[in-house]
Amino acid sequence: MKRIMNMLGALAVAATALLASSCEKAETAKKFTLTVSVALPEGVAELGDITVEAVKGTATTALEVVKAENAITASASLPQGEYKVSVSGSISAAKKVVGAAEVSLYEDKTVEVALAVASASPIIIKAVQYTPGKQYYIQPLSDTWIELVNNSDEVQYLDQIILMGGMGRQSKANPWQANGMENLYGGNCQSPVYAFPGEGTDYPLQPGESVVIANAPINHSAQGEGFEGCADLSKADWEFYGSYNAKDTDYDGIRNMELVTAFFTSQLNWGQNFFGWAGLIAKLPAGVTPAQYAANPENVMTTPGTTSSLQYLMIPSEYVLDAIDVWEADAEVHYPTFLPVDDAEGIAGPAAWSGLAVRRKVTKIENGRAYYKDTNKSSADFVVEKVVPGAKPTEVDAE
Repeated sequence: MKRIMNMLGALAVAATALLASSCEKAETAKKFTLTVSVALPEGVAELGDITVEAVKGTATTALEVVKAENAITASASLPQGEYKVSVSGSISAAKKVVGAAEVSLYEDKTVEVALAVASASPIIIKAVQYTPGKQYYIQPLSDTWIELVNNSDEVQYLDQIILMGGMGRQSKANPWQANGMENLYGGNCQSPVYAFPGEGTDYPLQPGESVVIANAPINHSAQGEGFEGCADLSKADWEFYGSYNAKDTDYDGIRNMELVTAFFTSQLNWGQNFFGWAGLIAKLPAGVTPAQYAANPENVMTTPGTTSSLQYLMIPSEYVLDAIDVWEADAEVHYPTFLPVDDAEGIAGPAAWSGLAVRRKVTKIENGRAYYKDTNKSSADFVVEKVVPGAKPTEVDAE
């Protein structure tokens, strides 16, 4: 009898073990379909290099991406459990988008992941002063300037970066936008267009370092009585020299920016627009120089829907590295100069002739090096105040 009981006990143990093993296999064998619906940022219609991944513990699974008209989805059959889903893609070489979500997968499930612009160019606009500190028209005197900064932790290069400024002051859709060409910028810019010279690595910019480009690199505050509020630009790194206009001065000891176009030879200073301002920096695809781009008639346009013969250089959104939209100080109606992916909302600017600048906020300072806020939203990223060009910040801006 004891022997039979021992046999029955052994069988029971074996059965329990078999059942446990079967349950474990059944448990691990349970799979469900995870579908990820990708929501693009406003103003973005196309993405490249799309990656969708689901992470469970240390295991990462790439989901199969399907692109259809106006829709991007990704799906996979995955073991049940808790997942972190990440989505990434590229708008251009300078602009990336990312999104993430957490999913409890114990049944077939669809989750939407909204993408946002995650990183723009490591070289961004640190500050710009487009309205002088005194109302005067004695050319070439102009205490207007722009400062660019390397906001990354790696060496970047200024070579062939294009600077376009003086746009803005829109109260309705401009003719380009009204005619379905929303991705083209520059149509309301009569300012000369410049670019940094170089073959690709001639002009390095160290992490955290900046460069000041001035219309007239002199100490404007020393011009005499009434000029005390003007900027001291005697330490500028670069100069906008309008060689097409005999009134301009080529100052000794200052490197000249490379003139790309000057369709309006009566407009001497770069980016000057006393009341409101919008500007951008851009980088063309590899192998195309700014001069070659400007010489191509396909990149130059007259105003659509009009008989005007005035021409403008047009820059597509995908080439833009950074953009600022500054509204007229007391304007009540605004129309955006840029698509949301380049600048989601403008900022009210300084009064004309105030000598104030638009400065990017500082998010942190580490070992004396400042990092700057860059959300592609001027209203969030910038403040208006008196700025010393080239100065190194010592305080973080409060949110």
